[in-house]
Amino acid sequence: MEKQILLNISIKEEPEGGFSVVCTDLEVASQGETMNEAVENIKEAVELYLESAEELGIKDEVLEKIGIIKDNTLKIFRTEIPVKLSV
Repeated sequence: MEKQILLNISIKEEPEGGFSVVCTDLEVASQGETMNEAVENIKEAVELYLESAEELGIKDEVLEKIGIIKDNTLKIFRTEIPVKLSV
């Protein structure tokens, strides 16, 4: 059975063009010419990262890093909070 998880990403427009994107939860990076392409590319990169982790026998360790324990329950709860920033 497939499950979906929500992961945090950070997208940056690059001065030379295109966008770089990092999944900050897993420290996986990608890029794209457009923001939509960058998002699609990071999804694929994360899926490949998780597939590789499974093949290497470290998937449970990787999932635990983002707060999912072996029985697929969350042990860490995350939420977004607004923060004021003066610039």
